[in-house]
Amino acid sequence: MARGSSKKSSKTPKTSSFTTTNTTTSMSTSTKSGPPSPFESAPVSLLSLTKYLPRDHVFIVHLEQTPLALRRQAFIVPVLLNLIITAGLCLRLYYAVPVYLEQLVTILGYETSWTVKPKGLAWGDLTYILAYRTMLLTFDYAIFGLLGRWPYEFLFGNKYGRYMGCAGWKWEVGFNRSKEPVVRRGRTWDIPIFQDEEQRRNQGKPETSWTKEEELAVYTKCTDALRRTQTSKNALSLLDRDWDLDYNAMVDTTELVDQAKINLEDIDHVALVPWQDQWYSWYPHRVKTADGHVEPVEEKDERLESFKKHLIGLNCEDVFYRWIEIVQYETSQPARFTATKREEAEQELRRMLRSRKKNDEAFIQAVGGLQNVPGLGS
Repeated sequence: MARGSSKKSSKTPKTSSFTTTNTTTSMSTSTKSGPPSPFESAPVSLLSLTKYLPRDHVFIVHLEQTPLALRRQAFIVPVLLNLIITAGLCLRLYYAVPVYLEQLVTILGYETSWTVKPKGLAWGDLTYILAYRTMLLTFDYAIFGLLGRWPYEFLFGNKYGRYMGCAGWKWEVGFNRSKEPVVRRGRTWDIPIFQDEEQRRNQGKPETSWTKEEELAVYTKCTDALRRTQTSKNALSLLDRDWDLDYNAMVDTTELVDQAKINLEDIDHVALVPWQDQWYSWYPHRVKTADGHVEPVEEKDERLESFKKHLIGLNCEDVFYRWIEIVQYETSQPARFTATKREEAEQELRRMLRSRKKNDEAFIQAVGGLQNVPGLGS
């Protein structure tokens, strides 16, 4: 799972059997030809959806169940905003077109009000004319080139969204669905993951597992984005620096639901990643029991946030991500997180805090005891 992790393991203190054992195990699985943890092969029920998705991003899907009135109100906001922008652009065009036409005539050699005769003009006047015309061009470029793309993308989307905008999505889907599929894709943070994989494939090199850092990045970002506190919001409020709405995929998913080719339960809170020649899925809010059945699990947002907040307060944010990595690895093993492994993990957490000159006992008391440490509590 982790390329380049051997150097770290050689420096691991021998006093921590947990660190030594798990680093070695992690290294031994770094070259295996398996999917990134904790993803598993996507069920057959999702194949009708994944064939429509591009293979250069991580995707997450959930069902929006906010009140229909709220969805209409949320949609009116960008509609009004883009109408105001469009009206402003049209007004600017009304005044700008004659100006630029006159400048064009001037460039062609005809004398107009924009003609400048340098002879007899002071340097200050020439500087003012140059600055004024430069600022005029810059201003128009800014409002048309930058601000003007908002209405365009609202209607027609962009190449990253396969030219489906928010307006097109609502035109196809409507406002009358009690449960509405919402599909998000990673913005830029996941691009290097798939670029590296594509480069290796093009160069004929053997494909390997993702690095531990890549697995952890996908795990944490998917977990954060699929929290119930997040997915209970309106879809249009979920746009952020990590995730963008894929309107084309949302239309495709809705059509598949209407055609009964996919069940709503199969696309509720699921993360999808392409790896090698297959798609893999992960349901953060479900867990397999010993008899193979899948059951929902309660999300412990408050406990996780409290744990992270206290570590950040101690300037130990790296300990949080290392701890999540440990829990993620152990829970993905066939034997799961046994009592012995939990005890070893606890000692590793204490060791990491002590190595940073922090009081481990005071920290555990601050978060409410071991039962409130993610992965150790029941």
